Amino acid sequence: MNTKLAEQIASLRFPAALPQRLLELEQTFAAARIDDVPAAVRAALAGSRPMQQIRPGMRVAVGAGSRGISNLPVVVRTVVEALRAAGADPFVFPAMGSHGGATAAGQVEMLASLGVTPEHVGAEILATMEVKEIARLPDGPALYQDANAAAADATLLINRIKPHTDFHGAIESGLAKMAVIGMGKETGAQRIHLYGGRGFVRFLAPAARLYAAHTNLVGGVALLENAFGETAQVHLLSADEIGAEAESALLEQARALMPSLPFAAIDVLVIQEIGKNFSGTGMDTNVVGRILIPRTPETHSPDVAVIAVLDIAEESHGNAAGIGLGNVTTLRAVNRIDWLSTYTNSVTSGIFGMQRVSVPITMADDRRALEVALRCCGEPPEQARWVWIHNTSKLRQLWASPNLRPEIEANPHLRLVREVEVEFDAAGRLLQPWTMAEV
Repeated sequence: MNTKLAEQIASLRFPAALPQRLLELEQTFAAARIDDVPAAVRAALAGSRPMQQIRPGMRVAVGAGSRGISNLPVVVRTVVEALRAAGADPFVFPAMGSHGGATAAGQVEMLASLGVTPEHVGAEILATMEVKEIARLPDGPALYQDANAAAADATLLINRIKPHTDFHGAIESGLAKMAVIGMGKETGAQRIHLYGGRGFVRFLAPAARLYAAHTNLVGGVALLENAFGETAQVHLLSADEIGAEAESALLEQARALMPSLPFAAIDVLVIQEIGKNFSGTGMDTNVVGRILIPRTPETHSPDVAVIAVLDIAEESHGNAAGIGLGNVTTLRAVNRIDWLSTYTNSVTSGIFGMQRVSVPITMADDRRALEVALRCCGEPPEQARWVWIHNTSKLRQLWASPNLRPEIEANPHLRLVREVEVEFDAAGRLLQPWTMAEV
């Protein structure tokens, strides 16, 4: 616990008239999903070019990352089973850059927290931070590959394709980025992050061509999720399709599937918890409408005045990356921060991490944090528009202040479930609406 901080803010309070009731809402999206994920993965693998390159006896490295991807353990296990059925000898390796505190043990722990364990996926997990330089981009960074993956006969990646939280281009978060940063470990991540967002836009596609030409990369399983975070599509891209038109087309499909907040203007956005398991930035910048990267224009869509962050998810292992996107937080959240993991991730991210890792105004409990948020939102208490969410990846269920009722009733994608009271315990910790909800 940060004892000095706790002592100094113990009696600090800025009273304000918080809302007493909220409207619980259910948001609907056009969201097709796959019910039988193993069958979809097997279908994508069957007869594909990557699988045609697998021969009996080959040692195959399967790369899995640190994101909270829906059905990730199931997908990894199914890929392992398919490779073994083809006569190969698969193993899993962490393809997650500097996450997990930039240590092999930390990355194994990160995979385990996502359900990717040897027992569950049926293959050993080999982790190292050692890399092999495989090529260098003209006028750009050197590229690297995880040493264990480089020593294998083939490498197959597994990742979700989605809009990135730091930059926008033809290729964003997906297989090409996993090759450069994930397989490149902390070394590769540091090199490309030196160039900022413009570097990603400029280098991801040509870097993917070099991985296809100079490594044993045969392809990758590309996952798309719907607005509820459920598996919507499974594709198998060959190495020459990664970072090319095929991945770009999937990105556009993923963009159309993204969840969003249903209000154009919000005075106070309350987020129950942030974390690396929800987004690389703890909260998805595409959802909250702020990016906080030096020299990068803000979109302000939606227009959110103040963000209150109440906690950091256990699955984030103390990595508080993105907490600086918020304006006010709680002592509980700050006490969860693992500064080694957070700063390693932030500094490795270069310019992306400079503002986002700053700790917001910190108050002793939830009530006091929300009072500060209200006092600083720029609207009188009775006019403030509140929206409360669990996290930025789960937006089916949310809560709104009663003054947003006209917008709710005019939105065919919103259903008013009920009204709930806002309650705190004696220590100022929020009890409702969270305890009445199914997270």
